Amino acid sequence: MFQSLDYKPVMVTLDYDPAADDVIPLWRAPIKASIMGAYATMTNALAANGTNFFALTLRNGGTAGTATTAISDAIGGTAGWSALVPKEFTLSADELDAGDLLQLVYEEDGTGTFTALHIQLDVVYGSN
Repeated sequence: MFQSLDYKPVMVTLDYDPAADDVIPLWRAPIKASIMGAYATMTNALAANGTNFFALTLRNGGTAGTATTAISDAIGGTAGWSALVPKEFTLSADELDAGDLLQLVYEEDGTGTFTALHIQLDVVYGSN
């Protein structure tokens, strides 16, 4: 009855600088799943800047990891980041099929990056 309220958090920590644009595999859905919320939190601050910045987008890479369907807006960018303050992704699609690979699209301009980045997914398993 309350399955849709039974969120299971999935946490992914990145502790390296990609140094350039990259597509980073985050998580493979073991069964059909809905992402009810998604957040990115940096350990360092990055001031608003039009030259040195990065943006993040979530996408569904499909079962082969080659699909390019964005499922969220881009967060970060020239607006900068506050240390230890989660930024929420706005999801345009939330369902993943069994075997789908959730990816993080990292787009960097200049030298703006993170020391460590934590991605939290609030997931409900099964059909909703």
